[in-house]
Amino acid sequence: MKTTPLLLAASAASLASAQTYNTSAPFTLELSSSNTTIDGQFLGACHSGAAIEALCLDGTNGTATDYNTFTLNVSTSSTGNAYETGILVWVLETGDFNVSSGLVFTPPLTSNVVAPEFEPGSEGIDLVGFDDDDNLFIYSSYVDDKTFTDGTFPTEITPYPLYQWYACWTFDLAYYYQTLAWVTGGVPNNPTCVAVNVTRNFI
Repeated sequence: MKTTPLLLAASAASLASAQTYNTSAPFTLELSSSNTTIDGQFLGACHSGAAIEALCLDGTNGTATDYNTFTLNVSTSSTGNAYETGILVWVLETGDFNVSSGLVFTPPLTSNVVAPEFEPGSEGIDLVGFDDDDNLFIYSSYVDDKTFTDGTFPTEITPYPLYQWYACWTFDLAYYYQTLAWVTGGVPNNPTCVAVNVTRNFI
């Protein structure tokens, strides 16, 4: 479906106005890995559809540009955990206006490898955070299904940071890129996946 300027504008307004956010200073995202080819590479937004971008590996030159600069939008009501979480945002610059796009994780039913993408607006946006070392994470759930037993209501736990990031070659429609991915559990189905940490560097 072709994305119209009116739809983009509406989506941008949705992300901005759905609730009140504190926006961080801009930053780049750098990978660290035991794989020397991947270690030190930076992430950049790469075209994956109409106004949709994946997070591609983009070499070791971390000079800030419009495609590799991000912010974290933290809700003013974000409380209760050790670290704040929010929407990882990349701004799509067009000829007429800029569109704020949030990072979305859409798990496929046939794989445990999820390649997140930036999409305009705030519908379905997933929350991420950064720890004291500026490493990107996703909080665990309030329950751990590995501990479930028959007929016993689960006990709530305190969510804790998860760092299940990988660099993988991923396919989406006609696009085949080496991208950042999240593995939902276990060994990645995709044999190209290499474990990474993702660290923000403020500009």
